[in-house]
Amino acid sequence: MRDFDEWHRLGTHWHAYVEVREQGFPSTRAGRLRRTPDRVLCSPRAVAEWLYRMKRVYLPARPVKLLGSGAGWGVLGDERHLERDLFEDELAASRGDSLYLSFGCEHDRMDLWVEAVTAQDCSEPHREQE
Repeated sequence: MRDFDEWHRLGTHWHAYVEVREQGFPSTRAGRLRRTPDRVLCSPRAVAEWLYRMKRVYLPARPVKLLGSGAGWGVLGDERHLERDLFEDELAASRGDSLYLSFGCEHDRMDLWVEAVTAQDCSEPHREQE
């Protein structure tokens, strides 16, 4: 059984980065950690809520064909999808995991990177940003 408070004991917090790219390869974790984060998040709930807000603004709701015979259609980026992701993202962060999301926009691609870091990765004292 996983320890969902492990992130706290390890001193984990998260550095969030937003990248927009027209083409090419995404950045690497090492490259991102050398930069100042766009946001510092100090709890799994804060991670999930930040991703939720970003997806509400930037992820276009669109129909997608579901896999499996007779599965039909679903909607990516609708409220039901975002609510499920809110739960799943908080669960992943509570394990001390990093979360990565990449999606197409009208003319480019947006990458959301939420890097789990400990004192080993980050020696800066942080307070969560509002």
